[in-house]
Amino acid sequence: MSISGPNSQQPSYHSEFNQSVDLFAKSFEGLQTSQLDAQKTQYIKVMRESLQVMQESAKGMLNQHLATLKDNLAKDFNSYLASPSETQKEKVENDIQQLKHLES
Repeated sequence: MSISGPNSQQPSYHSEFNQSVDLFAKSFEGLQTSQLDAQKTQYIKVMRESLQVMQESAKGMLNQHLATLKDNLAKDFNSYLASPSETQKEKVENDIQQLKHLES
């Protein structure tokens, strides 16, 4: 595999970032409805891994705005985990929507 220039990985980073946002969103939805602690733990694990992939992809794309939005999502998600409430849930959902619509 040859690399033709500095932007040759851009589509891959973009795709990975969007897939991670979708996976985070689906896992967050599952977390809301799950009644099983073990399943909730797995959803949280997937969301944390998704945040890591988002961070790595955003760095790869050299897009500070995406990294900032991801940081907001991570902060709001941690706040939600510390104190689940409708307000915190709405913040996470809003962050997800911002990330989804930014790159659409």
